[in-house]
Amino acid sequence: MITFSRRAMLKQLGALLGGAVLTACGALAPNNPAADAAKPKPTANPNAPAITLDISVKGEELKFDKEQLEAPAGSRITVRLNNTSAATPHNWVLVTTGSEEAVGNDGISAGDKNSYIKPNDPRVLAFTKLAGPRATADVTFDAPSPGTYTYICTFPGHHFLMKGKLIIK
Repeated sequence: MITFSRRAMLKQLGALLGGAVLTACGALAPNNPAADAAKPKPTANPNAPAITLDISVKGEELKFDKEQLEAPAGSRITVRLNNTSAATPHNWVLVTTGSEEAVGNDGISAGDKNSYIKPNDPRVLAFTKLAGPRATADVTFDAPSPGTYTYICTFPGHHFLMKGKLIIK
């Protein structure tokens, strides 16, 4: 039997409702066409080895098992998400740092059919589809330019707690 603390449930419900209110009221910034130009460009190098980064969900906690991942610039990256939760779907979404709250909130209105990711969102650099309980999902992409990027889970309300950094060196 899975149990959640009342405090954790209220916090998650508050995050979900807060995001829905902000989305419904139009308080979130609309897509900015200039953002496409600012989106970090992949730096794929055909001679660079492909790398796989494995990351898991910490059971029923709203956390990834790694708060930081690293990859070399120019690499072809595969992120493999192992959802160890017995009850909740999760995903792995790489976003431009500073956009995680807006991407998470916009994901609520995008819904389950879009894995809680707004279609064609320029702030989203790579993502897995939702991995159901005890399932895996992966994504392969070219490393963005050197820098620090944020990854989150966009299942409603999770982006506040499920996050980490991807450092491209």
